[in-house]
Parts: sequence; structure tokens; C-alpha cells
Amino acid sequence: MAKDRAEFMRLYLQAQAPLRSYLYSLLGRRDEMEEVFQEVSVVLWEEFEKYDETRPFLPWVLGIARNQAARWRRSRARTAGWLDAAVEAQLARSFVELEDELAGRRLALAHCMERLGQRARELLALRYERGLSLQEIALREQRSVNAVNKALAKIRHFLAECTELLLRAEAHP
Repeated sequence: MAKDRAEFMRLYLQAQAPLRSYLYSLLGRRDEMEEVFQEVSVVLWEEFEKYDETRPFLPWVLGIARNQAARWRRSRARTAGWLDAAVEAQLARSFVELEDELAGRRLALAHCMERLGQRARELLALRYERGLSLQEIALREQRSVNAVNKALAKIRHFLAECTELLLRAEAHP
């Protein structure tokens, strides 16, 4: 009998953030991470029948991600600078161990992001989602690089303080 695809989606949605972070730590570039993330997502969907539900889902996901990242790197000419396999395995274990804490941080950060104005969210998106350089943002926004840098620093400072306050409040109700 085919495994419940709704269960796959529930587990997969919980694993997306740590999966993306893990792949980024292995590959170091957002565009490469996104490409491999898509490949991993397809493999997870296709291989879900083989998943042993008596075991945790995230380690299974990260194992597949590590294999896909290695396959992707082998298919590219550029191979210098990749992490040793033992380091990659330790990273996967660390991601699993830290996931509960990181999940809480992600929720707190999302709440704090909602408190930002539209302009601040747009600056963050340009820098961290689209990966534009400070120079590119400055040109686009018709501001100096220094002004963009200061604005992003203020936003990051606000998000860090807001996140920490929420986490402390949660820990000590």
C-alpha cells in the first residue's frame, strides 16, 4: 500500500528549513543550494515509499541531501574546496541535534519580520533572498552603499533583539 502523501507533505514541510540550511552549508552559494534543493525534493518524493517511519525523518532527509550534493558536485568541473565526507556527516548530525532550537528561532524571526515595515522587508529580500550585493542594491535604490549597509545593519539589529526577547519570554513565561 502506498504511503500517505499527506504524511510526506507534513514531514517535508517541517524539514525544508533545516534542509536548505544544510545544503547551503555544504555548497556555500544560494543558487547552487536552490538547484540541489529542488533535486533533493524530487528524490524525497520518489523515495518516500522506502522511508522507515520508525526512524526520524530529518536524518533520512539530510542523508539524501548529502548524497545529492555529492552527486551534483561530481557533475561540476569545480571540485576544490568541498568539505570532507566526515565533516559533512557531522554537519548533518549537528543539524538534527539543533533543529528544535532552530525551529523556535525561525518562528520568532518570522514573527519579528512581520513587525518590519514593507521597505525594510524589501531591502532584506534584495540582499538575502535575491543575493544582490550592497552595490547592486544601492544602484537599484538610488542610495549610497553606506546608506544601504547602515539600513541593513539597523534591520538586522532589530531582528536580533526582537528574536532574543521573544525567545526569552517563551523560556520564562
